Amino acid sequence: MFYENLNYINAESLIAEVKQELKSYFESGAISEILIPTFIDQSLRKLRVLALKPEEAVLHFTNYKSELPCDFVLLDRAMMYDHEIEFSAGTNSLEGYWHKSITCTNCNDCTPSEETYETITVPGTGFKIKMKQPRWIRVYHASKQYCTDGCENLSVSSSDVLQVFNNSKVSSTFETGCVYIRYYARPVDDNGIPMIPEILEVEEYVKSYLKFKFFEMLWHSVMDESVNQIVSKFQYYKQDYLSKLQAALSYMMTYSRQQIADNTVKQKQRFFKYHIK
Repeated sequence: MFYENLNYINAESLIAEVKQELKSYFESGAISEILIPTFIDQSLRKLRVLALKPEEAVLHFTNYKSELPCDFVLLDRAMMYDHEIEFSAGTNSLEGYWHKSITCTNCNDCTPSEETYETITVPGTGFKIKMKQPRWIRVYHASKQYCTDGCENLSVSSSDVLQVFNNSKVSSTFETGCVYIRYYARPVDDNGIPMIPEILEVEEYVKSYLKFKFFEMLWHSVMDESVNQIVSKFQYYKQDYLSKLQAALSYMMTYSRQQIADNTVKQKQRFFKYHIK
């Protein structure tokens, strides 16, 4: 289940709220903010429904290998193109056009033409890539876990094959080439901190999870009579984050009206080949 239309917010305001609530602990040095990015990442993974953002990129293969974007999570589509690279200091994007030729055979005054039915623009600097003649690439079945549900690259018939390794590297059966990919990414801010879906239930859950993790750290570090107070707050925030996790999960797993309608149509189409209505 993917949430392409979600808005994302920077986690700074949430972090500031938590730091203000636990101000005395931070000022005394009892807890540190160094693990905040890790804790936020853990909290989002516990939702089990990743909120992902669609992105595009062009991979350049050399010696049968290439590297995936650093924010890559799941592959949605991959097409291979014949290409030409032009280096230019003023170029700010990579552009490609997926086109088909249109010819007429039943009339006398007909001029062959081309129709562009997909335009690809990928951010980049320093060079421009002209891409033409798109063709499908098959993704090796062992890499299925790195593909979206229903990814067409898993079932196409092609001698060009990709294999994804650990969300970071990819190998191919062709030595060199230019591959356009559409993929899902986990958005992060300039400091590498995961961005938060702009959903109130999720925001409250993330703040509660941060407080729970900080008191867990305190629980492991205190050695004097204050341990009882720390344990009490630790148990409170653990229960609080668990309840807010359930609220966030309930929201994220709820289907919209459009998703319900799409699923209904999809179920009906499954039986068309059996002539069942």
